[in-house]
Amino acid sequence: MLPVIVGAQKKYTISGYIVEKGTGEQLIGATVFETGTQTGTVSNTYGFFSLTEEKKSLNLEFSFIGFKRYRTKFELISDTFLIIELVKGVEIKEVQVLARGLNYSNPEISELSQPHISMHTIESVPMILGENDILKTLQFMPGIKQGAENTAGFNVRGGSADQNLILLDGVPVYNVNHLLGFFSVFNTDAIKNVTLIKGGIPARYGGRLSSVLDISMKEGNLKKNSGIFSISPIAGRFTFEAPIKKDTAAFIISFRRTLFDIPMVAAEKLMGENGSYGYYFYDFNAKANWIFNQGSRLYLSIYTGKDNQFSKTKNDGKSKSSYTYNWGNITSVLRWNKVFSSKLFSNTSVYYSHFNHSEEGKVKDENNKSIFKTNSELNDFCFKTDFDFFVAPVYSLRFGMNLSHLIFNPNIIQLKSSDSNIVFNEENKNQANQTDLYVENSFNFYRLKLNIGGRFSGYFANSRNYMTINPRVSAGLLLFPSFSMSASYSEMNQNIHLLTNSSLGMPTDLWVASTDKVGPQKSKQASFGFSKRFTKSISFEIEGYYKTMENVVRFDEGVAFLNPNESNWDENVLIGNGRAYGVEFMVRKKTGNFTGLLSYTLSKSERKYNGLNYGNWFPFKYDRRHDVSFLAEYKFKKTYNRTRSISIGFTLQSGNNLSIPDIEYKGLLTPGRDIGDYYDSWEVIRQTYDSPNNFKMPAFHHLDLGYNIVKEKSDGKTVTWSFSIYNVYNRFNPWYYYKSGSVIKQVSLFPIVPSVAFKYTF
Repeated sequence: MLPVIVGAQKKYTISGYIVEKGTGEQLIGATVFETGTQTGTVSNTYGFFSLTEEKKSLNLEFSFIGFKRYRTKFELISDTFLIIELVKGVEIKEVQVLARGLNYSNPEISELSQPHISMHTIESVPMILGENDILKTLQFMPGIKQGAENTAGFNVRGGSADQNLILLDGVPVYNVNHLLGFFSVFNTDAIKNVTLIKGGIPARYGGRLSSVLDISMKEGNLKKNSGIFSISPIAGRFTFEAPIKKDTAAFIISFRRTLFDIPMVAAEKLMGENGSYGYYFYDFNAKANWIFNQGSRLYLSIYTGKDNQFSKTKNDGKSKSSYTYNWGNITSVLRWNKVFSSKLFSNTSVYYSHFNHSEEGKVKDENNKSIFKTNSELNDFCFKTDFDFFVAPVYSLRFGMNLSHLIFNPNIIQLKSSDSNIVFNEENKNQANQTDLYVENSFNFYRLKLNIGGRFSGYFANSRNYMTINPRVSAGLLLFPSFSMSASYSEMNQNIHLLTNSSLGMPTDLWVASTDKVGPQKSKQASFGFSKRFTKSISFEIEGYYKTMENVVRFDEGVAFLNPNESNWDENVLIGNGRAYGVEFMVRKKTGNFTGLLSYTLSKSERKYNGLNYGNWFPFKYDRRHDVSFLAEYKFKKTYNRTRSISIGFTLQSGNNLSIPDIEYKGLLTPGRDIGDYYDSWEVIRQTYDSPNNFKMPAFHHLDLGYNIVKEKSDGKTVTWSFSIYNVYNRFNPWYYYKSGSVIKQVSLFPIVPSVAFKYTF
């Protein structure tokens, strides 16, 4: 696992950071290339790189998407530390030729398993109601299915939404939904980089079965003050970054809040209503970094976001009631980057992640006061450390560990009045400890790239301990200059479960720990594919995958939430297996005025539970057999100081699967009713189904258009107007179906939706 490579020639190492000139922002995945030996590397998550060469004259090229390529020539006579500043703002065509082909933090993984998603792509996608959304942009990529229409939740290669590891500055975020899933919690103004991995997941990542979405926040401008103000029909956003001490320390703050509750409450006051009601959500990001010296940096980042629904009523001044329903996240992390030598880099973190959902109703009159409360919490405390060891030009080693303590409080219910105080579900409170160790060996033999490693996980909850070892291997082989192949195999482990009863990413979904009865989820995935580059701009990729899953859970039939009369949650669930397989195709044009991608996925996803459907396989809810996505942007020739572009997005997918009752039988009256009394037929008719997910919804498709105008001012400030139309041809896509009598009825939510947004950058 730890080979030692010995060379006869005298070699030295060039290492350092690659940053953006003018801000000092570290660039993730920037390319370092030596033109003579044809060797190279990429910067890691923190912008650090290391390249070892023989003593000689070197010709180095540094490049990153959207930045001018920097070339330098010098004599390598000793270990050298560099700070490379790349200039932003050259023609896209010049940059993308080299950078797109080399810009991978995991070069052995195919672009289908690790699709490239730039912040420019996210900001240019046609938006709905003026809000860019990272998670909705991902849904244009092959192998990624959305949940209900226009929701941010996504499912990867047959997995469920809770099987995606979503990290913000290395901290897991346990609920990523605002407004019942219609928007995500990520404010694009505060985001620097997005990395998605859905196959061949390296050993440094663990804890989920299906994918990794690694999001990095901006770090703050080390050179000067700058900011962004934007407004849309949904929310207003403000971002400001500035140096604390020039070239040494900086900070960034970003705030987003919805606006429609303000006029709603004002109108209620003007109309003289006896009460008020409303809804809003907000996000707040903050980050600071300090450079102590060229080998030591400290980062502190914080995120908090919340949804809040509220109502208050008064009746004749004698009684009043109030209701609040809120949910949100808090994440915080303190990170220390340390360069021990030109070949050894470390990152040590202490983080805290918190998700809370609460509901409170109060009723008060002259004689009595009663309170109803529900609360669900998950707290995650973690210490972790990671090392990058650049042993030799062809070999690098990554290893690390983390220690976590998790506290679960699912669905705690309290009923309180003047003469009673009752609490339910306290027996479901639980704590768990987790230890993870990993090692990755990366080899780069020019034509052959390998990543071989493994991850050990120890999970300790109550009296049960779970130990697992997950091997990981991925390989990329360059057969010809324009033709390559890739393969990967990974085993994943997930020690926590999400109990859900909807497709919306509801805050009422409950995170619970593995128990004696319900063990950790496990998956195995293998993939194999080819890539062909026709020109420097156009490429074609195809990849097939097969995945199996164990210990996937769902509520038992007739159970929707944790029942206060039950003792433990694991008595209300079914435990089963899953499998998914498919093939993904993608054509991508990467340079020129017209860029975009066209993808198609043919896939199948199934589940099997011993106590359901006679133990037979049945379709997963999000088994969308066919998926076609088209995303493109055309940039018009720049005129004066204005840049214009038009974007188009089209999605066509097979419909979701629903369980619609198709069996009726006569049951008993509810307790307290006598059989001799008069009753309506509906009181004794019971409906059920023989097979879950027995109804296939019609195909889902919509066309979206966007038009952006960017005006650059002489002082460097910019003004951007974004116009968009969601669902151009007004397709009434089915959002849900229900059965009324013998008729199945459709519910649609989103007709054609035009919007406009404004952004000012200074």
